[in-house]
Amino acid sequence: MLQLPTLAQVKLDRLDTRAMELHDAVGSVARRASELSRARSTAPASELASMDQELTRLQGRLSDLQEQHRNLANLVSNIKHWLSRASGAYEMAKPSRATSEATKMTPAQAVSNLRAQIKALAAERLRVLQAALPAADIKKLASAYVAAQRERGRPKLTFDHGRPFQAQFDTPVEGAWTAKLDIGAALAWLDPDAFEKRLHEDIDRLPQPALALSADERAAKLLELEAELLARERDEEALIELADEQGAAIARRLDADPRAVLGIAIARAKKTKPGRVRAA
Repeated sequence: MLQLPTLAQVKLDRLDTRAMELHDAVGSVARRASELSRARSTAPASELASMDQELTRLQGRLSDLQEQHRNLANLVSNIKHWLSRASGAYEMAKPSRATSEATKMTPAQAVSNLRAQIKALAAERLRVLQAALPAADIKKLASAYVAAQRERGRPKLTFDHGRPFQAQFDTPVEGAWTAKLDIGAALAWLDPDAFEKRLHEDIDRLPQPALALSADERAAKLLELEAELLARERDEEALIELADEQGAAIARRLDADPRAVLGIAIARAKKTKPGRVRAA
C-alpha cells in the first residue's frame, strides 16, 4: 500500500473512525427502535401516541444514519482500494483558497456550485475521451497501413529449369482464427498508389464527427481537464472541512478523487543545493 504523508494518514484514520462510529450509532438506534416496538404491544393506551411519535423519530434517525454510514464506508473503501494500487511518492498539497474566497455564500451553497462545475468538467472529459480522429490523421494511418501491407504482400517467386514461373500470393490475414488469404496485402503490392487513393476516398466519405482531435491534442486536453477537475475537487474538500468545523456536515461524493480528499499530490523533485567551494 502507498505510504501516505502523516497528515493524510491521520485524516484517513479519522474518516475510518467516523465510519465505525456511524456503524455503532446505527446499531444503537436500531436496537432502541426494536425495543420500543416490542414494548408498544403491552403499553397502556394512554402512552401509545407518544410511543408512536418516538418510534417515528427513531426510524427517521435510523434512515439518516444508515445513509451517512453507507456513504462514508464506501468512500473509505474506495480510497483504500486506490491506495493499494497507487505508486510513487506523495506529499501534502498546497491548501485550497476556496474557504477564503467563498465569503458571499454558505459552504453548502459553494459546494453545490463546485459540484455543478465538476459535473460539467467530467462531461467534457468524457466528450474528449470519445473524440474521433481528424480525417487527415486517419489518412496518415491508412498510408502507413498500405506501406506495411506492400511489404507483407510481396509474392513468393518460384522458377527453375523446366519449371514454370509462378508468383504465389499467400500472405495470411494477421490474427485470423483460420488460415485466410490477405487480399489487401496483395493489392498493396500490386498497386499501392491506387489502393491508398481508394482508401483516402472512402475516408473522405465518412460522417463528420462532433469532435475530432489529433492524438497530441487529445492528450493535452485530457491533461488540462484532469488538472482542472482535481483543483475543483480540492476546493470542494476544503469547503466540506469548513462546513464540518461549523457543525454543518456535507456528505462527500462517492467518486471523489482520493488525492483531493486526503490533500496529497505527487512529490516534486527536490533541488539539490550546489556544494560549497573551498579555497585552495
